[in-house]
Amino acid sequence: MKTLKLAVLLVSVAQAGWTAETAAFLKVGVGGRALGMGGAYTALADDASALYWNPAGLSRLEKREVAASHAELFESSRLDFLAYAHPTPQGTFSAGATYLSQPAIAGRDSLGRPTADFQASDAALSLGFGRKLKLADVGLAVKYIRSHIGSAEAQTFALDLGARRELEGVGSGKLVLGAALRNLGPGMKFDGERNDLPLLLAAGAGYKLAGGHALAVELVNGPRGTGTDAGFGGEYQALKDVYLRAGYMTQTSVPGGSSFDAAKGLTLGMGFKTERWELSYAVLPMGELGRSHRFGLGARF
Repeated sequence: MKTLKLAVLLVSVAQAGWTAETAAFLKVGVGGRALGMGGAYTALADDASALYWNPAGLSRLEKREVAASHAELFESSRLDFLAYAHPTPQGTFSAGATYLSQPAIAGRDSLGRPTADFQASDAALSLGFGRKLKLADVGLAVKYIRSHIGSAEAQTFALDLGARRELEGVGSGKLVLGAALRNLGPGMKFDGERNDLPLLLAAGAGYKLAGGHALAVELVNGPRGTGTDAGFGGEYQALKDVYLRAGYMTQTSVPGGSSFDAAKGLTLGMGFKTERWELSYAVLPMGELGRSHRFGLGARF
């Protein structure tokens, strides 16, 4: 049963009645900082990983930046993300890639008898742009998505749209509002059957406090009937360049998840950040599949 649920989550095909969507790897999330804060990053995203969370956040970059993240998932499955962002007077341009890899999966026929093993993988290539406007920051990203399972292969394009606004003078800190529509596209067709992409509408708020601390909260809705998840978290600058992070995320979007199981929703993380470098780590829940570990690296130049 665990193998079946892993395949549902990572191979990105609708099975077992859990979801009618494909390319589910697009929902996994990237970056140690974001996931250490419960995934509440749509408003706060202001680094190269904004290409995934909210392309409007790209507009806040002042230097060229590279962001990479690595996720150790289950049964030797891994999710890797790499993005580059380049600020210009017209706005910030970005390019990135996401790749889900996993070992061979044991095949079974309709009667449950062993058949030949098969390979599966998912990938997405993204081009993004973010720009500051008078009323708000705006951004968009175009994605080419490819999935293959055994001998079957499918590909498609999708679009992400984002907006954010920073409000000065709210108490002693800064209030940031953000929203993003992710994975807007026609879906992918496997063996003549088309499945939807995981369309997500995220809206959140962040509050940047003096001293390098921050709080954030957001809601993520699947307009195609996959439910609504919530996340909230914060980071605390414990020492110079050292950050501690914690958060909570509900679990309606992963197998066996329950928004009422508080212990399984807890996320924890920490980071080390200087003017040029950033290292981050987070551990977070994935329903009945246990916990996963996320690592992030950033460089500014």
